[in-house]
Amino acid sequence: MDPITAAGSFATIVGLVINFKSERKASSDNEYREFLEWLEAKNHSETIKAIQANHSLGSSIDTLLKQNHEEVVAKLAALDDSLLLLASKIPSFRNISLALAPASEISDQAISILRQLEQSGGSKFLEGKFGQGNLYLILDASGQIEIEDFRFADDDLETLCSLGLLLPSANDKGERLFTLTRASVRFLEQVDNSL
Repeated sequence: MDPITAAGSFATIVGLVINFKSERKASSDNEYREFLEWLEAKNHSETIKAIQANHSLGSSIDTLLKQNHEEVVAKLAALDDSLLLLASKIPSFRNISLALAPASEISDQAISILRQLEQSGGSKFLEGKFGQGNLYLILDASGQIEIEDFRFADDDLETLCSLGLLLPSANDKGERLFTLTRASVRFLEQVDNSL
């Protein structure tokens, strides 16, 4: 399946699950069957065929629907927030993202953190406490991450980690380490290619 079709199918399925869950407000013993009946009532026959033709997809939807209703709704809301944050930095989607959720935007400083690490050729950096502030040393290449506004460094790092663009960990001294992910490199390529 080509990437555009896969992205569209994913968005459709997730959107339909969100709508189904939000209309129901409670779970039942066979939500998968009820989901398929709901799809039929909403005239989504092509989606039903796609689900039934792909055992792995059907099984995954069934597993998702069996989870606690409030947890699934919370996970779907988090996914929605993540998607809006990522889209806010891709110029073609920025205005749509901001129109739907004006506060959902990855800061320029957060993008700068990713870009500096990626351009250094390194893969991880260490947050060190020095005097009144922090220093972000790149461990497997030379240099450090420059932070313009330290007041929001924690917020930016938390956002990047929650989106899977950095992996958080700690060294044996308890100092925070952040590791670059493939997703962050692809995200930067999308941002750059959209300019």
